[in-house]
Amino acid sequence: MEAIDWNYAIATLVIRFVGIFIVLGILQVIMQISGRIFARMDLGKSADKEAQSPGPVSAMSEEQAAAVGMALYLYDQKK
Repeated sequence: MEAIDWNYAIATLVIRFVGIFIVLGILQVIMQISGRIFARMDLGKSADKEAQSPGPVSAMSEEQAAAVGMALYLYDQKK
């Protein structure tokens, strides 16, 4: 019969358990940093587009919005 070294077995399990959370923590920090970088890049692009746009687009009037809503409702009812 073979003896099991329980101290070694439990120590390796604890090291692996802790190691997994350390790796997940590092990945979380990397994802947060990359998210902030991409958000700043996106803000820069949107600011450039706003500076180049001629002006605000005119919105629909209330009657036009009601007509579009009614048309979509009737189209949905046909199905």
